[in-house]
Amino acid sequence: MRQPQNAKRGRGRGRRGNGNAQPNVPNRNTSYESNGPDVKLRGNAQQLNEKYLALAHDAAAAGERITAEAYTQFADHYFRLHQAAVDAAEERRAQHAERQPRAEASPQPAIGDERPQPQAEAAGNGAAEKADGAEVVDLTPAKLSEMVQEEQDSASA
Repeated sequence: MRQPQNAKRGRGRGRRGNGNAQPNVPNRNTSYESNGPDVKLRGNAQQLNEKYLALAHDAAAAGERITAEAYTQFADHYFRLHQAAVDAAEERRAQHAERQPRAEASPQPAIGDERPQPQAEAAGNGAAEKADGAEVVDLTPAKLSEMVQEEQDSASA
């Protein structure tokens, strides 16, 4: 049996969207072919911006205001493309930094690592300690259950 036409494989090279929020993220290394006025240039966005600015400067020096303005507009276009690529790269870098685990920022001591312990931890007798305005209590399971039982008894009475 013959398949309907819409069931056929699509043409092209797999450029379907993959669900990314930014499907067309510019890249700094993308090479462009520019058909500007009177000239065809190749290069990345930053290079094309510099070339068109040089052409605009030369045209302005020669007294050709209209040609200079046209080159300036092309330079502006490629400047905006370059800025979009730079901004996208910075955003990717920031997202990558956010994805790094927080443990790298404050590494935990390894087993057998000798570090000074606060007296409350070293004592192990249920002593309390103030750290940054918060009370830190080191309790054994038996002492914890005693405290919970006492709170329940005082609440029911």
